[in-house]
Amino acid sequence: MRSGHLVFAALFLLSLGSLAAARDQSAVRFTDPTDIDNRYLPLAKFERCVLRGREDGVRVRVVRRLLDRTRRFRHVGQRFDAAVIEDRSFEAGELVERTLDYFAQGDGGTVWYLGEHVDNYEDGKVVDHDGSWLYGKHTDRMGVAMPANPRVGTRWRHEDVPGVTTESDKVVAILDRVTVRGKTYRRVLKVRELVRPEREREFKLYAPGVGNIKERPPDGRVTLVGCERKETR
Repeated sequence: MRSGHLVFAALFLLSLGSLAAARDQSAVRFTDPTDIDNRYLPLAKFERCVLRGREDGVRVRVVRRLLDRTRRFRHVGQRFDAAVIEDRSFEAGELVERTLDYFAQGDGGTVWYLGEHVDNYEDGKVVDHDGSWLYGKHTDRMGVAMPANPRVGTRWRHEDVPGVTTESDKVVAILDRVTVRGKTYRRVLKVRELVRPEREREFKLYAPGVGNIKERPPDGRVTLVGCERKETR
């Protein structure tokens, strides 16, 4: 077998292994779940991140904050706390969605996504909670926010909630150099997301030690403005 074929086969087996690990969740353990230091999604590192851009011709801003609180979950008899990220989305300066997202890092380094509480706004008032779900209540499958060691071809499901949403992700490239708002990042993951039932496709870029730096929805672009580090006490 040629060396190129050997490399391809090795990468294929690694991607299958990552997907299999995500499917078999019974062995996942959480010793220090809120200490989220995954290389491509270090959520415990920052207190606040801001992204700005445009979608469907509308100016958008996203503010993400690590809250000083947790939410308790249960997995295979183990009780553990998940970190809570507040995500506020604005369109033309008006709040349109506030979401509380729940994340926990397993002992193997994978960041698991355990659900979200969604408040959808119109004219400053909450109109519904469409899109909300919780692990252990609406689904028996934890979502994968970021695998421990993602490579080109690695696949996972960020959300797998029957009747609500399914989001499938795949690393389609590792970019050697990406510049966003004048700052250069290296070894950047390019991830393709497919969301059903809407059948929407989106691309996101993740930089080592930073996390999400760019999003490319179907009709727009949103980029990271900056993050504030969490104070250590």
